Amino acid sequence: MNLNNLKNALEQIIFELNANGKHESANFFQTRYDQIINFGDKIPFEVVESLSTCRAMSQYANFSLREEKLLDDVVNYALDIKKITP
Repeated sequence: MNLNNLKNALEQIIFELNANGKHESANFFQTRYDQIINFGDKIPFEVVESLSTCRAMSQYANFSLREEKLLDDVVNYALDIKKITP
């Protein structure tokens, strides 16, 4: 399921960013992760939209290659969810 993939990708990027001291960026993803958990299958469009359009964050926050790969996963899973959301 796409939602589970997105949650797993968020868990991974949150862990990686926190481990590398990028707490502000990690908090961005943690907030959206918490919203997904709270809303379950009825995620607000704004949450998915913010995750599908945050790729530029990697430039501003000086992401490593691994962090960029994890961000790509988050963005791609969010885009998948947008495609199937009415």
